[in-house]
Amino acid sequence: MNWSEIDAVLFSLDKIIFIAYFVLLILVMLFQRKVSSFVITLVVLSVANGAMTSLSPMLYQFSSQPGMAYKFTWYASFALIDMLAVFLLYKFHYLLKQSVSFVANLTGMFFVMLATLQTFRFIDRFIFDAEVFQQIYRYGIPSLNIVQVSVVVISLIYEFKLSQRYLKAGSMV
Repeated sequence: MNWSEIDAVLFSLDKIIFIAYFVLLILVMLFQRKVSSFVITLVVLSVANGAMTSLSPMLYQFSSQPGMAYKFTWYASFALIDMLAVFLLYKFHYLLKQSVSFVANLTGMFFVMLATLQTFRFIDRFIFDAEVFQQIYRYGIPSLNIVQVSVVVISLIYEFKLSQRYLKAGSMV
């Protein structure tokens, strides 16, 4: 597999990642049937990724116009969505009186890292004209998204196995 194929795969993942979060949310809601930190995290991930996926084409067209303000819109929009997702993640936990799980904290950290990459890339590209963050941005965003989906899936499997152990232990008593 050459680099152009890897590029194509990495940048076509946005819709797949949104669908993955949405399907995971439905599965968790079918099996858990209650509000939990995991459900809240999946709701925020689904909404944030859905917003980014749906806004990308419009933002791309808008940002392709000449002028720094148009370019700023691209980076700032995604950074803003990421930070809004962090706020909503913790706000929903607070409002629904749920303790924040490890996966929720990790998700918050991923959103902050994504917003930081957006911000650093804009500063690097348009303020300093340095292109230092070009490759980090190019592969960092999709890589973080892939890692995040993997962490969520692994956490879901772990949580499911843990709940199965509790059910077995409870039936033995």
